[in-house]
Amino acid sequence: MSRLTKRLRYHKYMYLLMAPALLVIFYFCYLPMAGIVMAFMDYNIVLSFAGSTWAGLSNFTKVLQLPEFLPAVFNTLKVSSLSIILSTFFAVTFALLLNEVRNKFLKRFTQTVSYLPYFISWISVVGMAFVLYAIYGSLNDLRVFLLGPHTERLLFRSFQWFFLPNILILTLWRNTGFNSILYLAAITAIDPQLYEAAHMDGAGRWQQMRYITLPGMLNTIIIILILNIGTLVFDNFELIYGMQNAYINFDVIQTLVFKYGIQGGNYSVSAALSLMQGLVSMILVVTANRISNRLSKISLF
Repeated sequence: MSRLTKRLRYHKYMYLLMAPALLVIFYFCYLPMAGIVMAFMDYNIVLSFAGSTWAGLSNFTKVLQLPEFLPAVFNTLKVSSLSIILSTFFAVTFALLLNEVRNKFLKRFTQTVSYLPYFISWISVVGMAFVLYAIYGSLNDLRVFLLGPHTERLLFRSFQWFFLPNILILTLWRNTGFNSILYLAAITAIDPQLYEAAHMDGAGRWQQMRYITLPGMLNTIIIILILNIGTLVFDNFELIYGMQNAYINFDVIQTLVFKYGIQGGNYSVSAALSLMQGLVSMILVVTANRISNRLSKISLF
């Protein structure tokens, strides 16, 4: 009997419980990957795959020739890199600060409140932002209250300079609490005897955080960064598209896919763009993993 057969028999009930989830993943994630061939075809939605002609790599050439392509790539990299850096910094900082709270009720209450925004859909976040930034919204009401009744009310969503900071602020507000869960788990895995020994040697809370807690979180931080590197060429389509309006000129890769695919009906070009996006993401993850393995001996595979 082979080793695989023995493992299947020994863990048969576990695999049985996993079966529905695996079927869902296969059906919704792997089966649709057959549609990648659309990127190499002159796809016609009426004729479908059987009646559409092959186009080779011409769709990829069309993508590179799009006038919005390079600005969209630049905007995507800008949003994603800033989101990764700021999200990691704020999540790690929040986890460190929360770990220092000694009142159990206050700690659990703060954790619960910080997690709640993550379970709000992005379209709901967009709706809340509309109300907040409206002419007679809370932000303008606060300005009038502080600066006087003659203060001009501003339409914040019409300012091009405000678009990117707004995207980052909303992203951090929604995700920071939930992202800190893994870092808090990493902190709880640190041996308490290390803190006891440091305390006996006269180390304060700051020194313990610097020389014990942060090094103990390092593996988790690096692993999460490696995974996040793969999202560098992706963007938060729901939030960015939802916050766009007639005053804002800020396209990213996903909005181009939507514009040319769903709105324009040019499914082949949008499929080629999405395929390029996925391939670059895979290359980034593999490269980041190899660099991390070479420099710190920490890697995913």
